[in-house]
Amino acid sequence: MRSRLSEAAKPGEMLRPWDWRDVVRWAVTFVAGLPRAIAEGWRADAARRVLFVPVLMGGGIGGYFALPFEPPAWTVGAGVVAGLVWLLARRLDVHAGVVSTAAIVTGVCAGFSLAVLRAQTNDIVVLASETRMLTITGRVARLEPAERGRTRVWLDVESTRPVLRQTPHRIRISINKKTEALSPGDWIEVRATLKPLPAPVAPGSYDFGRKLWFDGIGAVGFSLAPVVKIASPREDTFGEAADSAVQDVRRAVSERILAAMSPRTGPIAAAFLTGERGLISDEDNAAMRDSSLAHLLSISGLHMALAGFGFFMALRLIFAMIPAIVLNYSVKKWAAAAAIAASFAYLLLSGASVPTQRAFVMITVALVAILFDRSALNMRSVAVAAILILAVTPEAWIDPSFQMSFAAVVALIAAYEWWNERRIGDVEPRGVVRTAWGMLLGAAATSFIAGLASAPLAAFHFNRFADYGVAANVMVTPIVSFLIMPAGVFALLLMPFGLEAIPLAAMEVGLDAMLWVAHWVASWPGATVAVGAWPIEGLLLIVAGGLWLAIWMAKWRWFGLVAVAVGLAVLPTARVPDVLIAADGDNVAFRDADGALHLLSSRRGRFDAEIWLRRDGDSREVSAVTKDDDGGFACDEVGCVAHVGGRSPLLVAFNAEALVEDCSRVAVVIDLARGWRPPCDGPRVLITRGLLRREGAIEMRLEDGGVAWTSVARERGARPWAGSAQ
Repeated sequence: MRSRLSEAAKPGEMLRPWDWRDVVRWAVTFVAGLPRAIAEGWRADAARRVLFVPVLMGGGIGGYFALPFEPPAWTVGAGVVAGLVWLLARRLDVHAGVVSTAAIVTGVCAGFSLAVLRAQTNDIVVLASETRMLTITGRVARLEPAERGRTRVWLDVESTRPVLRQTPHRIRISINKKTEALSPGDWIEVRATLKPLPAPVAPGSYDFGRKLWFDGIGAVGFSLAPVVKIASPREDTFGEAADSAVQDVRRAVSERILAAMSPRTGPIAAAFLTGERGLISDEDNAAMRDSSLAHLLSISGLHMALAGFGFFMALRLIFAMIPAIVLNYSVKKWAAAAAIAASFAYLLLSGASVPTQRAFVMITVALVAILFDRSALNMRSVAVAAILILAVTPEAWIDPSFQMSFAAVVALIAAYEWWNERRIGDVEPRGVVRTAWGMLLGAAATSFIAGLASAPLAAFHFNRFADYGVAANVMVTPIVSFLIMPAGVFALLLMPFGLEAIPLAAMEVGLDAMLWVAHWVASWPGATVAVGAWPIEGLLLIVAGGLWLAIWMAKWRWFGLVAVAVGLAVLPTARVPDVLIAADGDNVAFRDADGALHLLSSRRGRFDAEIWLRRDGDSREVSAVTKDDDGGFACDEVGCVAHVGGRSPLLVAFNAEALVEDCSRVAVVIDLARGWRPPCDGPRVLITRGLLRREGAIEMRLEDGGVAWTSVARERGARPWAGSAQ
């Protein structure tokens, strides 16, 4: 049979190079064949359609959070109405396309309704404005070490003096280290200053206040005064008493770990086993972050999987050694049931944070699948876990940890399914060397696939990309999987008997090796690359393309690569701001003719400045981007002047004298003066402290004939977590 090449060109003839007509012909053929390819893929992947239910729910949840206003309560019924329409369409046996469309609308409306219901039932009182020093009486719900020796306390407020018009039910405060030891369940009296939930430092940046609101926090604050323990004014409820007992056990375990290990590895071991990360040194945190190993410091799916499945395999092995049991009972199911209980205990011990709860749900679904003789690791188990999580906590959809963990798991299972269909089994048993080599390649492939899937999300949320993250994870993952976590689990099991020293010593060896790898990789040239803020449209296209590629199995799955490519092409179109102003006026930045940011930063505004630089893809330190740089702000005692883009003049006025001198000669005035001010009619934009209080942080872009600006308040909208929709 002749090859295609011999059919295309006769012997002795050269292949004709493609010209524009061939490209047009190919494009027309491709477009004409799209309907047929889509129809074939839709039929071939009929059993996989249900896997898109959590994706559709996520679309509805994302739509809720994208709104600039809080939807009315009656919209909770949107999902029910859409579901009834879908059921009616199926019952009447209408066209399949109509039924499919109704199913898609139902999924989206269900997600939207769940998000509205979650917000409507989250009865959180939000502090409206900063208070003076208050005397607060309350019950310690939770506490953990924080930076610079302070302690972060979650406090259920009983009363305040003076009495606030609206008192948040739960607050989070940072207290001075010079105070008596506290425990969950203690009643305390403390003098503290409270602030509203933090707003984003720039329009479109991460909204930490929204996260705190969904966590039940209504205000944050700090105290420099000593904390006084007081007698309990009431009896704890059963739930409060149980929570305090769990927190006491958690704290006791952390103290035992810290006492048995070195000051360097002890805090990291505590992070692995109890979720407390506050005592890890800044140097080790930075090294873990720059080597893309920071995900190991927060208990997530990897830790829960190693703990749950590790216990499952160990218990199954023990049962297998007892013939009377293994020959008469389903020890696999016994081990799975026991592993669920062990995972739940690990969940409580780790502090039951929201990411850990999600990891527990994922592992529980996998273990329940074993109980019903189903495959533990398949795409349906992941879909069920995602549906359960989104039904209870719809806000998880916009949380970075949820996105990255599910992206990694979905990509790994999709790759496993693809490989399992194509691999050829071994005829002869593998030797030791070949088995070890296969395990190494498997670890490398796992790290590469998981890292590739989560990299776009990490770059979007954290504006940082670790170039050597795959190499670091390939080296560290076997250490974590076969030494650190197994030793940690044994330490927890032996701790009630006082025998934890030996497994903790083994765990310390693994942690030392992990830290060595982290610092070594972080020291490589170009270990991290700063990534500027991405347009949300680009990320959505990349994620949609990745899900399309991972969920479907027929050939039309490869259409997902088109969406990914378009998403990558959209990324460079992000428009960067020319001027940035912090909500308190303590920070101002402008962009020069070369596109670099220059900062007029006070010491209080350092955090804002760091976020601005990171979102700009700028890896410079704040101290290196000051008003004294060449081409930066020109300042005197009354104000500062700069030229945005090398052309449009900008004035930052500290008092009325600067306004008198320069107001009419500049395009943008940022008036930070207090008290009386003269008229200022010359500039195109006038920013005052009053405007900043109402709008929050502001960013501006200079356009032909004017200045376009937006603010945090405009981007946030009138939402409950912003304190504007109660």
